[in-house]
Amino acid sequence: MYNYEDIRMVHLEVTSRCNASCPMCARNIHGGKTSPYLPLTDLRLEQIKQIFPVAFIRQLNKIYLCGNYGDPAAGPETLEILSYFREVHPQITLGVHTNGGVRSSEWWGQLAKVVSYCRFGIDGLEDTNHLYRRNVNWERLQQNIKAFVAAGGRAEWDFLLFEHNEHQIDRARDLAKTWGFQDFQVKNTSRFFDKKTTTTLMDYQVRDVDGQNIYKLRPTRLSHYQNKALEKGYREVVAEYGSVMDYWNKTEIQCRVAVEKSIYISAEGLVFPCCWTAGQLYSATTPMSAANNEVWKQIESLSEGKESLSALRYSIESILRGAYFQKTLPESWNAPSLKEGKLQVCAKTCGQTVKPFESQFIKV
Repeated sequence: MYNYEDIRMVHLEVTSRCNASCPMCARNIHGGKTSPYLPLTDLRLEQIKQIFPVAFIRQLNKIYLCGNYGDPAAGPETLEILSYFREVHPQITLGVHTNGGVRSSEWWGQLAKVVSYCRFGIDGLEDTNHLYRRNVNWERLQQNIKAFVAAGGRAEWDFLLFEHNEHQIDRARDLAKTWGFQDFQVKNTSRFFDKKTTTTLMDYQVRDVDGQNIYKLRPTRLSHYQNKALEKGYREVVAEYGSVMDYWNKTEIQCRVAVEKSIYISAEGLVFPCCWTAGQLYSATTPMSAANNEVWKQIESLSEGKESLSALRYSIESILRGAYFQKTLPESWNAPSLKEGKLQVCAKTCGQTVKPFESQFIKV
């Protein structure tokens, strides 16, 4: 299933640090206090050289930096790391996904000469972007984008849609053209959707660092932009299986990233199949352990626990040939039920009936 020689893409997280405090992000509590359980750490250039042998880099088609917990631009040696990849493999596709609100315009001008593209998460205009991208300064963001584009960088805009910014789609698209973006797309969030009840939540509470409620996010009212495929898919499985839980218990799992020949490497240097499994590692409110987390249960069954997956201790090749990738994970997909070891995160993401990310983006 996972063969080292076949890997062609790496999703890399170089840091778990971020300048923003997005309310639905796993690194904080409803947009307020940062999770006390999240390790704040970075991958340095020398560690990257250890993790990524030259021959491995040259077999890849793409490396992209997109954080589960951190923003790539917040990493202390992100530019140096990307420059190293470019030097070793001049033809490789290098991508960065970011909120764009950190670093100087000079840094962004240098980045433009190294990466193949940069996808900016900008969720509105000057008066609304900060409601989700909390702590992102619009003036700095604007300066960074203009510096990146002026230096020849390919800029792409992802517009995450809410009720508070739904009226700004056309203006944002026009601004994207003015600023020199080469792509603009609206992004549907699935985080308002309650999969167990197959209903959309009407709001999501935002809190400050003291835990005080300050305002609420609400999903878009524009039916054209709502993720109907997700809602329709879950209603279909309820009709067929009786409940969403029964669907997760019974669905066949086909690992998307195994098909794509892709792996994920965290800011701790841990190798996972994807960001979805790795995204189960840390909760903003609960310390994770085998007692209350399915992914940790698998990790703690390995001979050296989390260290068994560390590319700072073992080569990617040996990790992919080890127990987790060859036995523990693939065997869990064929378990009779969630209680008997099937991973819920895999059933949700790679089950065969519901495709939660198929209609996530809409070109406008």
